[in-house]
Amino acid sequence: MRRVTDAYGRPLENLRLAVTAECNYSCIFCHIEGEPLSGPVKPGSLSPLLKPEDYYVISRAAYYLGIDSFKVTGGEPLVRNDIVSVISELRRGNPSAEISMTTNGYLLGKYLGELVEAGLDRVNVSLHSLRRERYRFITGVDALNLIKNNINIVKDFRLPLKLNAVILRGVNDDEVFDLIDYAWRNNATLQLIELHPVGLGAKFFKKYYYPLILIERKLVQRGARLTRRKLHNRPIYTLPNGGRVEIVKPYGNPMFCLGCTRIRVGPFGDLSPCLNWSGKRPTLLPAIRRGTPEERILNAVRLILKVNSMRKPFFLPQIRQDGVKKLNYNNVVQSLRIDIPKKRRYREFLAELESQLLNRGTL
Repeated sequence: MRRVTDAYGRPLENLRLAVTAECNYSCIFCHIEGEPLSGPVKPGSLSPLLKPEDYYVISRAAYYLGIDSFKVTGGEPLVRNDIVSVISELRRGNPSAEISMTTNGYLLGKYLGELVEAGLDRVNVSLHSLRRERYRFITGVDALNLIKNNINIVKDFRLPLKLNAVILRGVNDDEVFDLIDYAWRNNATLQLIELHPVGLGAKFFKKYYYPLILIERKLVQRGARLTRRKLHNRPIYTLPNGGRVEIVKPYGNPMFCLGCTRIRVGPFGDLSPCLNWSGKRPTLLPAIRRGTPEERILNAVRLILKVNSMRKPFFLPQIRQDGVKKLNYNNVVQSLRIDIPKKRRYREFLAELESQLLNRGTL
């Protein structure tokens, strides 16, 4: 097993798996995971194209590429009645990988026990407001009390928990510190997300965009200590009481892009190198359903490598001729040096992997 990088030296460590385009919510900012759809699809409208056994093939291919993290999302992943089998197959293909899920939480109480048993490691629950009318306005569903109850169920299972909140100007920006306090009392990290002009978010971006740097300054004033997560170079602020706030600022942010380590797998089997990608998307189907089990894994490896070669930061800083650019980011001047090697060739790697799979077998 070895880890690959893209042409910008960024390792490939994570697959974000949108296992369905269906959702039982209608959030006003939904970016539909970058899918070319007009909005989320009502449950029962589309049958999943990828079966649980397909996710085993993807997971096993990821294992051989050194990918050790899966984020399961949608749509809403829990509207799939076979979601437990999907998690189980991901775990079977990559036993040591971290498997997490982002969900609106509506069906979490129904499935959580089985999901944990199948191999789910942690969960992100969307909680954009603590006020019933605001929650309903943002999500289109009057379910705030149910979500709070299901968050308590997550606590009962002692599963690591994040609460996701997209902050919207004039809608919920005045309750950020209420959300921070709620997350702290529930032993959760609060993940604040800036509105992104993709999908439905593009329609409302000018009206609702709220810069999270305003919150970051307040956190510093309250004595928060700043560290960074490797993924997307995300700032994490730890308050004196132990409360944790993770900041997700993807728009116009080269530091975010330079820390990207993922490829996206869409609900129709399509592969995308970026949420903002507008080009052609290679598809895993029918490549992962033909040939022997080992050949299917190799087909998935080839396609993932192909998309990895397409990866590039969507937002890049300007670079001076000496290769160094001073960036004023989060009020901290940082020196950024980017080494951009030639695109790597994977023929030798594929030959080695093919020999391992076809000569010895791995299933």
